[in-house]
Amino acid sequence: MDDASDGVRLRDGDWREAFERLDERGGGVVTVPAGRVESDPVTIDLAKYPNLRNNVSIRGAGIGTSTVDLGEGNGDGFSLVHSDEGDVFYLQLTGMLFEGARDGVLVRIGSDERTDAYNSCSFEFATCNGHPDATAACRLNAVLNTRHFGVHNCEGGTALELREFQFGGLTGSVSSRDGVSLELSGYTFANVVEWLNVEACDDGIRIVGENCDINRFGMLYGANVGGTLWRHEAPVQTRIDAAFVGENVERIADHDDGEYTVGLSNESFDDTGE
Repeated sequence: MDDASDGVRLRDGDWREAFERLDERGGGVVTVPAGRVESDPVTIDLAKYPNLRNNVSIRGAGIGTSTVDLGEGNGDGFSLVHSDEGDVFYLQLTGMLFEGARDGVLVRIGSDERTDAYNSCSFEFATCNGHPDATAACRLNAVLNTRHFGVHNCEGGTALELREFQFGGLTGSVSSRDGVSLELSGYTFANVVEWLNVEACDDGIRIVGENCDINRFGMLYGANVGGTLWRHEAPVQTRIDAAFVGENVERIADHDDGEYTVGLSNESFDDTGE
């Protein structure tokens, strides 16, 4: 199929080829077609495309419509970075599900060194990492002033890692069957989690970074948690406006450090440890 007037179409799961064509056009949209697209693991380094910086969108036909299959095996799946330590503005990544069984990180935005910041972006996508020894389903590094709707699931490891997510917004659901569903670390501060479903997991939310201060959860729902729903392990302040604890939650809260407050709740979030 021919490319659209506003960009290029992902062909045969070849991300590098798509970004080369997009660079030749001077930016635009990489369209992920409806259906299932098989793709080899890949790292897209925006520094290699001189005409691409603040003019890139990656759009699928919908989370339930466009699926990128990143296969099974060792290593990571899809990574988007900028090796020249540049700031990237206005990136859109929307309308698709990334699937695979990788023992690394299935989807990564930003380098792990956090030297490339992604500012004022729009993220609406899902990840599902089926590897039992996975590191993570999704990792967001140095993402600022961005709103993310996400559905992130994994068999093991962490469903969603926020390693430097600042003054942004998060909604959706997270689940790690044998790991942590959402982890806040690094300089993740001043965010609003508008609503979050934490379900069918071992541990729910873990706040571990000593600089993860002043994060607010609007509505937190947790159910079918085999371990602990809420683990507050950092010397920071956090607020939960409202929480509903559903069925089969082994332990609601573990308070090791810092302070948190809870507004409306059907159950106590006092430390339930012995």
